Amino acid sequence: MLAFTSILLTALAAFGGAPIWIVALGAAVLFSISLREQRKFAARFANLGVSHVLTMAHWQSAGHAILASGAAFGLGALSRLVLLSV
Repeated sequence: MLAFTSILLTALAAFGGAPIWIVALGAAVLFSISLREQRKFAARFANLGVSHVLTMAHWQSAGHAILASGAAFGLGALSRLVLLSV
């Protein structure tokens, strides 16, 4: 639920005319949520000797967070352009 709230707030900030660095803030929130979830598995992965899989998951989560936040910002900015030009 917190992730959806972060995405919604990023889109609303873009709709309100916020600067582009809001994407980084939204991505940081999404990434921290993802890391918190993945830390639950750190001990299990270390015992199995496959902690590199978790490291790769961290990088993928960072990429997904940037993409999700950027897409939310883009949709918010596009909505602003469409609704204010009418």
